[in-house]
Amino acid sequence: MKLDVPAPYHARSYRGPVDHAAMAEILGAYRLHGGDPEKPTVAQMDVTYANLTNCDPAADIAIVETDDGGPVAYARTTWADTADGCDCVVFAPTLPAHLAEPLFAALVRGQEAHLRSSIVDVTDARFLATAPHPGPGRAPRGESAWLESFGYSAAHWGASLVRPHLDEIPDRTLPDGVEVRPVTADMLRVIWEAHQEAFRHEWGFSEPTDEDFTSFVDDPLRDESLWKIAWCGDVVVGQVKSYINSEENVEHRRLRGYTEEISVQADWRNGGIAGALLSMSLRELSARGMTEAALGVDTDNPGGARHLYTSLGFVLQSYQAVYEKAVGSQHVDGRAGR
Repeated sequence: MKLDVPAPYHARSYRGPVDHAAMAEILGAYRLHGGDPEKPTVAQMDVTYANLTNCDPAADIAIVETDDGGPVAYARTTWADTADGCDCVVFAPTLPAHLAEPLFAALVRGQEAHLRSSIVDVTDARFLATAPHPGPGRAPRGESAWLESFGYSAAHWGASLVRPHLDEIPDRTLPDGVEVRPVTADMLRVIWEAHQEAFRHEWGFSEPTDEDFTSFVDDPLRDESLWKIAWCGDVVVGQVKSYINSEENVEHRRLRGYTEEISVQADWRNGGIAGALLSMSLRELSARGMTEAALGVDTDNPGGARHLYTSLGFVLQSYQAVYEKAVGSQHVDGRAGR
């Protein structure tokens, strides 16, 4: 990928796992800058980059360094076919000290050009980019404002929520006929497929791949002893797959667990399954010595997920906006060339 970055930066090719420690630091710092303190580990990066889909590391990844120092940003393009067309993802986490419009514009512009060069039919393709945002109805700033000046518009919203303590956890029960069972290795594929199916008709869904399943199985933070998987007979009807990132907890001096990958099958929604599984998950984290919990939520979820989470004691930590722009659009604000 060719990136025409301003001085004092230069771009080079990705060198494989040797770059992962620096990339993990960049991504963690960028997330923290946006209000999401979840810290990626080098082991997670190793798994992710060993199982990329629609991304050729030799061609679709670039590392940005200063002329007299180490990596400060990286760019990675991917694409996916969805019900809305082809989603072309622009992704360029950057160390906060180096977040400035000239570099940001160069990263976005370079990734757009790279993606355009590999797309034959742009009529139903769109660029997608995620950026921190003050929230719906508020004026964008930083990367969000820059994206809007480049012709992007906010299309979707997400939020990070935290439960600052694990006291007074509501007691919620599963419907009759539904039970939680210990997870065994032979269940992993069924559980993963049920989660994918639960999101089939959601915004931005794309068909999962074998590489996605491998990443799921090889995730170094996977701990099925924390999971709460609801079954009715031999069918998975709901799930919460919690995990604990010990490296992150040491760095931030806290005891946090994540209640993530929450899903309920369409025919079983609004029956109390998600609330019961989350209640169980919070109790499990407390029993493991955690003192707080966090999760991410699609605020446009039609099932009212955010309302459920706030009713269980989670509070807003930060917003993220997903921006889109038609691939056929050549709009770039004049400031981008500075």
